[in-house]
Amino acid sequence: MHICLAVRSHKLAVGLVAAWASTTSIAAADDAKPAPVARNEEAALTLQIGAGINWLSLPSWGSHRPDFFGSGDSRVVDDGPNFGISLDVPLGQIGSQPLILEWNGSISDLSSNSTDRTSLAGQNSLNLTFGNSANGSISTLFASPAGILPAVATVDVTVNDSAGGTVGTLISSSSPVGGRVTQFASNSAITGGTFAALLTNGDTQSAAAYAAYADNTGMTLRATGDLSNSSIVDERSEDATVIDQTLLLGAPIDLQGGWTITPKFGPMYRSIDRDVDFRRTLQITANYPGVVVPQVSVAQDDELDARYVGALAELSVAKALQPDLSVSFDARFGGAYLHSHYRSHYSAVLPSVSTGAFDFVSQTRDDASLLAGVGAGLRYAPTENLQVGLDAGVNYINKVPTINYVADAGGVSPTIGMSHAIDYNVSVSVTWRF
Repeated sequence: MHICLAVRSHKLAVGLVAAWASTTSIAAADDAKPAPVARNEEAALTLQIGAGINWLSLPSWGSHRPDFFGSGDSRVVDDGPNFGISLDVPLGQIGSQPLILEWNGSISDLSSNSTDRTSLAGQNSLNLTFGNSANGSISTLFASPAGILPAVATVDVTVNDSAGGTVGTLISSSSPVGGRVTQFASNSAITGGTFAALLTNGDTQSAAAYAAYADNTGMTLRATGDLSNSSIVDERSEDATVIDQTLLLGAPIDLQGGWTITPKFGPMYRSIDRDVDFRRTLQITANYPGVVVPQVSVAQDDELDARYVGALAELSVAKALQPDLSVSFDARFGGAYLHSHYRSHYSAVLPSVSTGAFDFVSQTRDDASLLAGVGAGLRYAPTENLQVGLDAGVNYINKVPTINYVADAGGVSPTIGMSHAIDYNVSVSVTWRF
């Protein structure tokens, strides 16, 4: 049993991609490719390494429990770094034009988060239930009304967890004028446990009592009394990992005036893995200096993965401005088979208590998606075999998975829906010609 008691004299106490919408990473993007060699030059092996920043606008969703976590925003912008590598291998010639096999690979680590805090000042009760509600009871949850002395609070809570373990927590306190008490305790069974906390203050003639029990089937949290020292904090955090690969076959065509166009075509693969966590936390501020009351929370953990396999066509245009300076523009369009997989569960967090997850959900969906993008780049060649590039682009995917909720007899059920994604990117790169 874990228990903490803080008292002051004169008192008595007992004791929770970039989904690059194109298949090109900004660090290894096609619009970041070095300008093709002239006809009278031999095509060479080139290696490009780059890094940049992406801002990815994605569809968002709220929790299964909008009454607790809120409905959420319709869209979210994840941002973060990306890293890419590209390799061009000459395969020979078509007539007088070189034939190039181009491999692009990239990875992006994106994230976003938001927090909303709601004070419980002015409320005198709180009752939250998640999951199927663990098999337990709160036999006593008492806080004396405001203006009554001594200020008194009592909590008696018990859980009978899913593995047959039974444990309870009983705490009580009383504070006359000049006295204050902050007290909390927790107990662990096998797959569940209990938590209790109370505040009594003889100076303000107020009291509050908190009780929770949980296991791997659900959680119940209740409070009563003067809850002005409490707040509910709702958090949404997201981590997204995007992996992108393309294998394109292209043939640069030299035109007059220093222009070169390169049509490209080939297969592509992309994965977008989103880990979205919702957490609701009860924060209790102690009325005794130096005491920190542990937090009680419940979380919904969602994972939504998307896999794209398809083909991409691209047209790149480059213009030599000076012998060591060039610009490039590109446009791409493609289509892909899309497989989506969604997984979700709840988990309860009580101090010093180990509980498992509950309310598991798993769904899949197959679909098709279109891909498009445009980009522009600037190249500077300080030496014959080295180029430094600066690139920017906008990419679009017309279908990325999201979560919708459908009303049913049990409340709401999640289902995989579709929306679009837009990616904005900026990158720098270095290219070596061998």
